[in-house]
Amino acid sequence: MKPVLKAAAAGLLTAAIAGAGLLGLAGAAFAAGSAPPFEPDAGAASYGSIAFYDAAGNQVTSGTNDLSNPFQYAVASTAADTNAKTATVFYANPQHGVSTGLWVVTNEAASTFSPSSSLPAGTPADVKAFAPTDPVAATSGSSITAWLAANTPDTTTGYANTIQVRIQDSGGGGAGNLGTTTYWRTDIGYNTTSSAITVDGTTVPANGWAVLYPIPSNPTITTLTAPANGANEVVSNPITLTATVSPSSSAGSVSFYSNGGATPVATSTTPGSGTYTATWTPTVTGTDSITATFIPTAGGPGSIGDGVTITVGAANIAGTPTLSASQTSITAGTPATLTATVTYADNSLTGVAGTVKFMIGATLITGCTNPVATTVTGAGTTASPGVGTATCTTSALPQGTDNVIMTFTPPAGYTPLFAGPVTVTVAAPAICSGNSACSDTQNIQVAINPGTITITTPYTASNPFVLPPMTLSSDGTYLSSTALFPASSLPNSQNIVVTSMLSPAYAWTLSVSASPLTSSGGGTILASGLGLTAGTLLNPGTGAGGTYPGTVTFTNIPGLNPSPVDGGGTGPGLSGTPQTWATSAAVDGTAEMDGTLTLYAPTSTPSGTYNGTITFSVS
Repeated sequence: MKPVLKAAAAGLLTAAIAGAGLLGLAGAAFAAGSAPPFEPDAGAASYGSIAFYDAAGNQVTSGTNDLSNPFQYAVASTAADTNAKTATVFYANPQHGVSTGLWVVTNEAASTFSPSSSLPAGTPADVKAFAPTDPVAATSGSSITAWLAANTPDTTTGYANTIQVRIQDSGGGGAGNLGTTTYWRTDIGYNTTSSAITVDGTTVPANGWAVLYPIPSNPTITTLTAPANGANEVVSNPITLTATVSPSSSAGSVSFYSNGGATPVATSTTPGSGTYTATWTPTVTGTDSITATFIPTAGGPGSIGDGVTITVGAANIAGTPTLSASQTSITAGTPATLTATVTYADNSLTGVAGTVKFMIGATLITGCTNPVATTVTGAGTTASPGVGTATCTTSALPQGTDNVIMTFTPPAGYTPLFAGPVTVTVAAPAICSGNSACSDTQNIQVAINPGTITITTPYTASNPFVLPPMTLSSDGTYLSSTALFPASSLPNSQNIVVTSMLSPAYAWTLSVSASPLTSSGGGTILASGLGLTAGTLLNPGTGAGGTYPGTVTFTNIPGLNPSPVDGGGTGPGLSGTPQTWATSAAVDGTAEMDGTLTLYAPTSTPSGTYNGTITFSVS
C-alpha cells in the first residue's frame, strides 16, 4: 500500500511507469476551482499572468496567516516592453458591471525593478534568473490587510473575497507611463476568517490567500531515483534517494517510504532546483520498493510516486586481494611498479569505490599518490566478479629489504582487504661504473742533499709539487719534512676534491695509501714514514662563502718516526693498504680538503731524489 498523502486535497491520483532505477510519473492534482466570472478578460489588454515568490525565492500559490505580506516578489510571465525601466505591483478591486480597465487600483510596491541587473543584493537566484526578459517587482511587504482597510470590496457572487494583482511596466503598452490599462494580472482569493472558505471553487485557508486564475500548474514528482540494483546496496551502507519535482520552484518536502511502510525512511525539506535528496541506510536484506510523496509548503497541489526497486545485500561481503611488484630486485633510485588487485563477488556488485594504501610496515610509500583510489567494477558474480586495480610507480623505495603490503578500505558493508608482503630488495647505487674516475693518484718526489733532504710533492710526474727540504732533528737521530698538502698557494680547485652527485645522496669514505719512495741510486724510504694529519674541510656549508652542506670527519694517519730515541713516533704511517682518512654524511656536493703531509727518514738514508705515489680512493 502506498503511504497516505496528507494535504488539504481531494482525489489524489497517480500513474507510474517503473524502469531500471528510474520512475516516470504523471502528477497527482488537487481539485481545481473555477475561474472568476470576469475571467478570461477578453477586454483587458493583458500581457499574461504573474507568478509569486517568497523571500527565499520559492514559488508560492497560497499561504496561511500571511495577509500582511502574502508574497515578496511578483514575476511577469512574458517579456517587458522595449526599454522598460521599472515594474510596479498594483492591487485592483474587482467590481461587477465595471470594465476591468476602470477598476480602482492601489500601488502596493514599496520599490520597483524591471528586467535588468538592478535587482538588489540578496535577491534569490531563482528570482534573478527571470531577468532580463520578464519584469520582476519586489513588493517589500505587500499587504492585503492594508488594501482591505483602504477599499470597499464588492460582495457580489464571483467578486467577493477576490483581488486582482497587476504588474505594469514603465513602457505602459508604448505610452511610456503607468497610467494605461496594459498589464500582467493574476486573480487571488483572500480569507479573513479563522476557517477555510471556498472562493470560486478554490479552497482558501484560514486568514490566508490562494491563486484563483490562471489556475496554477500542479507540482509533480517527475523522476524518482535510487542507485541501480546492487550498487553498494548492503546493510549498513547509506543509499542516496532523489526525487525531482516540477516546477523546480515548488517549495515543500518529499518523504521516502520503503515497501509501503507508513513511516518514511528519509525526508528532504530543502529543495535544490527542484531536486530533493535524502540518505537512507537499510537495516535488513532483501528487495525494497521505494515510494515518495511531495507535500507543498503552502498546502497546494502535491503528488506521489513509486516504482523504484532495489536489492539490499548482506553486510561484510568478503573479497580477494592480490599484490605484485614489477621488479623484486632493484638498485636504489630505480623505479618499481606495485600493482594491487581487489576482487569482490557478491552476485549484485556493479561498483565499490575505495582506497588502496601501499606501505612498508606502517609507513606509506612515497613517490606515488597515497592513498590511491580505485573502483571495483564488473558483474560481481562468481563467474564474472567485480575487479579493481590500483598501481604505484615509485623510485623512492629505501635501500635494503622492503616488505611491501597493501590495504583496501571499501565503503560500509564490504570487508577491508589486506595483501602481502611482497619483498623488494633495493641495493645501494653503484658508485663507480664504466669509465668513472673513482681514484686520484698523486706523484711525490723527495730530494736528499748532502747534509739536508728536500722533498717535493707534484700532482703529476711532469708537474711536481715541491715540499721543503728535509732537515736533521735537533737530537740528530732522524730526518723530517712537513708541508700543507696540497700547497695553500694553489687555487681551491686544486685541493683534494670529492664531488658527489648521487641520487639518492650516499655517504662516502676517502681512503689513502702510498708506495715506498725510491731513488735512482737505489735508496728507499718506507711508506710508513709518510703521514697525513690535520685534515680540514675548506668549504663547509656554514659561514661566509661555504658551499658543502655535509659534515666531513677526518682520521689522523701519523707517519712512523724511525728514531730509536723518539720511540718510533706514533705510526703506523701510510702503506700499500688503503686507510680511511675522511668520511662524509649522505649529502650531494663538492668537498674541498687539505691536510698536513709529514715524511720521516733515518739519518742513514742515502742522498738523492726519491719518487713515490700517494693514492686517494673514494667509495
